[in-house]
Amino acid sequence: MNLITTLENKRINDNKANCYTFLNVEKYLVENYFDWIKLEISHNKKYLVGKGSILIGVKTYRIEILYSPHLENRYDRIYIKDKSISHNHAIHLYGDLSLCLYHPIIDKPIYGSIPLYKIVPRITEWIINYEQWKKYGIWLGKEIKHSF
Repeated sequence: MNLITTLENKRINDNKANCYTFLNVEKYLVENYFDWIKLEISHNKKYLVGKGSILIGVKTYRIEILYSPHLENRYDRIYIKDKSISHNHAIHLYGDLSLCLYHPIIDKPIYGSIPLYKIVPRITEWIINYEQWKKYGIWLGKEIKHSF
């Protein structure tokens, strides 16, 4: 195991051990910047859960957020609750229909994670790119192609 991996594992374990404090900081930052998201800490104080709505043009998108260091691979799971959106790698969705808003390795800072308040603006960007994809059949936003 190299030094970066060791430090990363320590950071994740520290976040898990101090989860309630970590999530309170994340909650404060998100609520300070975005009044459309309502967050609460739940599930034995290990998860930040949020809901909100974004109006783009004439369509309202219902958003659900799950955020925790106890989640596998990345801290965030952000969903758009719209039955018309189905799994498709071209639109940057994971198999569980959570949004792919950044590359989990390339975009992540060394020895750190992307704070939730920096991820939230990418939801609107994803929606706009999704609407353009529906019109033109191509993802117009910045992307790193999924390889499967």
